Amino acid sequence: MPPSSIITKKPWTADELSRLPRGWRYEIDEGELVIMSPAGRRHGRMVVRIARVLDTFAEANGPAEVGGGEFGIYLRREPLQILRGADVAFYGPERLRQLGDEEGFAEVPPDLVVEVHLPDEEDMQRKVQQYLAAGVRSVWVVDPRRWSLTQHRGGQAPRTVGDLNASVDDPTLPGFSCRLRDLLGERPTTTK
Repeated sequence: MPPSSIITKKPWTADELSRLPRGWRYEIDEGELVIMSPAGRRHGRMVVRIARVLDTFAEANGPAEVGGGEFGIYLRREPLQILRGADVAFYGPERLRQLGDEEGFAEVPPDLVVEVHLPDEEDMQRKVQQYLAAGVRSVWVVDPRRWSLTQHRGGQAPRTVGDLNASVDDPTLPGFSCRLRDLLGERPTTTK
């Protein structure tokens, strides 16, 4: 099976990404270009569903903003850039004011980042630590194989929710609560 991403060994900056071929996903990890294949169908459905649930919450409890689809966030500018593309990013009122009307990649870390990814892969562990170190308050990693969500917060043990009827809440989003099923949808049934 081919690797899910390729890492280059030349120091890259976000300014150089616009010259790269379209159709791939790119991130920068401490100056190294990370090239990822396009996301699959299940990944895309989960990202849209999660973004919709969080956006509905943001509209009812704003001001807040939800971004999705490889939302570019600078986690570090110097000495070597770290630019990650979050599947979903949530900005509450305070960070939304800091963000302002800036164009391009976000300079302010979101309150919450959601990644739909296989959580046992080393690069996902690295991303979670980079998000938290940059000031993201909470990171949710959704495992599309197990239909589960693991919440990561600085200084706390990860919390995994795997029962589709279980409640998902987070102190990062005061007043937010929904069932895991509402975020991820129904687990597909296998037919013979």
